[in-house]
Amino acid sequence: MLFWAWAALAADAPNARLSDDIALTKATISSLAAKNIAAVRDRLDPMIGKISDDTLRQMSDVIGPRNPISVETISSAEAHNFQTGDGNSRIILEYELTGKWVVVDALVKTQAASKRFLGLHFTVNALPLKQLNAFHFFGKGPVQYLFLAGWIAVIVLTALAMSAAFRRHRGWRRWALIFLMPLGLTPTVALNWNTAQTWVVETAGNPAQVIPVLTFRYPMALFSYTEFGAPFLYISAPLVAFGYLIWHWRWSKRRAPVASLADPF
Repeated sequence: MLFWAWAALAADAPNARLSDDIALTKATISSLAAKNIAAVRDRLDPMIGKISDDTLRQMSDVIGPRNPISVETISSAEAHNFQTGDGNSRIILEYELTGKWVVVDALVKTQAASKRFLGLHFTVNALPLKQLNAFHFFGKGPVQYLFLAGWIAVIVLTALAMSAAFRRHRGWRRWALIFLMPLGLTPTVALNWNTAQTWVVETAGNPAQVIPVLTFRYPMALFSYTEFGAPFLYISAPLVAFGYLIWHWRWSKRRAPVASLADPF
């Protein structure tokens, strides 16, 4: 959890190392556009394997020889060792060219004084990401709307549990319950609102894809954006709120008066 919090903090507050990696990515794309294949190959990490000259020339043709109309940094995030500085940065750039937008997804590895690319991928779009990823409520499929219904239900049930705890308890118990109820205590399931893709947040970027049994997310349900700017919803079950609602319902049933045969209608 500390690692992910540190990585998120780094994404929100880019430092000089991250700025250097962005500049390196832009310089490499410029070399690729100029068909300087040797310079680009020299910056590729051996771990990605042998990349043919034809592949690099195809990438060069995509980015084109002309200067881009604009270049936008869509997102940038880093995960580096505090002591050695070794680690990786993920840079996503969007190049506006004549009649198309090219999204560059780069993974830069820093080791000692060396910087090399562990990944360099291009995606060609007919529209910019801001338009492609714009949120639209209508025109979605059943998966999106079912997930949205569950997302709203989790929020409503949590609010009901907090309201019941506020009315029934006093002092520190009231505030402790209200604070704990929005805490999600299960793996977090996310859904891309535009594509209906679902994933478990805690396994993102984990090659082993090990799904944890218990995780902590506060709050349990929220609306956010991917590194490409696509909107997504996520849910982590608030077990404290659900458990309290079940207890409160059973307690209310025990306290309810039972009518006898002698009672009037």
